[in-house]
Amino acid sequence: MYATVGWIALLGASVLLEVLARFRSKRTPTLAQLGSTLALRIPGRVFLILLWIFVGVHLFARYTIPHH
Repeated sequence: MYATVGWIALLGASVLLEVLARFRSKRTPTLAQLGSTLALRIPGRVFLILLWIFVGVHLFARYTIPHH
């Protein structure tokens, strides 16, 4: 239950950050700009891949494996 609330809060914060970056401030990068900046160098690419794997595995394990 708490993990689901955490994932929803993280998603909500991401959407809020994206909306604020697009409409309020030109100094705050959007999530796409942040991702492209991270992907410019090899360590950033490795970080993005590991983050994608971490989130994918945790969401897969939480929502597809039946509970006991």
